[in-house]
Amino acid sequence: MIAVLGAGAIGGYVGGMLAASGLSVTFIGRAGPPEALAEGIVLHPQGGPARGVSVHDITLAGPEGLHGAETILLCTKSGDTAAAARTIAAHAPEGAPVVSLQNGLGNVETLSARLGPGRVVPGMVGFNVISPAPGDYRQASEGEILVGPAAERLADQMRGAGLPAAVHRNMTGVQWSKLILNLNNPLNALSGLPLRDHLMDRDWRRISAACAEETIAVARAKGIALERIGKVQPRLAPLVMRLPTPLFRVIAGAMLRVAPEARTSMAGDLAAGRRSELPWLNGKVAEAGRETGVPTPVIDAVIAMTEEAFAAGRSPRMTGAEARARLAALRSRG
Repeated sequence: MIAVLGAGAIGGYVGGMLAASGLSVTFIGRAGPPEALAEGIVLHPQGGPARGVSVHDITLAGPEGLHGAETILLCTKSGDTAAAARTIAAHAPEGAPVVSLQNGLGNVETLSARLGPGRVVPGMVGFNVISPAPGDYRQASEGEILVGPAAERLADQMRGAGLPAAVHRNMTGVQWSKLILNLNNPLNALSGLPLRDHLMDRDWRRISAACAEETIAVARAKGIALERIGKVQPRLAPLVMRLPTPLFRVIAGAMLRVAPEARTSMAGDLAAGRRSELPWLNGKVAEAGRETGVPTPVIDAVIAMTEEAFAAGRSPRMTGAEARARLAALRSRG
């Protein structure tokens, strides 16, 4: 049995696809069965037909549902990782591997500290999923799932379920490369725009390029080899993001093939009043920058702006030009 802890957009979609293929999947809620799945699941793979999963073909449970887990997919927000580790330690079989499909950095370390390093497998989901209604999960962009070598059987199961998945031996490089893409998350929260419209604003892309350059410099200082994520070569990201918009539209076509209503997860968190994953995204880059002596002034300023937005509980809905001016002001003070 595969247990999915965290039935949000990623957990609901990945777990739903596995269940639709006939695998035994249990969705675990923090305090009880996940109510969002009480009427079953509707899945919308990108470029493929919709498929449904009856509530009778899945199991919904509280933490006690972990008892029979053979594999655990952890899909919670990063801020919930420590609590999830305690839940797994209390309820799951000791030998059940835990595959982290979470955003950001530091989750594997948090899990390993509580569960033991040999049990935790890093993973990365390279596509976005949106959930416009409970139990409705829509793949909103292209990409694949990458997991560490210890999860080769899971990768096979994912491929059998129609999920693009592969094993990768340098998951540290993969996670840092995905982080470069995720640095756009807070920027999209600040703009309040659908992701496609946001990416068509060259000023926002210039900010994203500067954040990427700082992250690449920090990764280099830490000796981390970055890896290609799908069609995206991380080291070329700053160059591509700075292109004039007509050329960017052509070169970055895959990046723009997102659902019209798609926004980043952090934009969704801000709109819903949830806490931010900023400490595990931009915050980890700033932290590593301080440790290695690599300055991260743009990322530091983005963190300050995003923290202000979450404190206010709403997006400032800035234009890219307004954001660049605000960043310049913050940097001049620092």
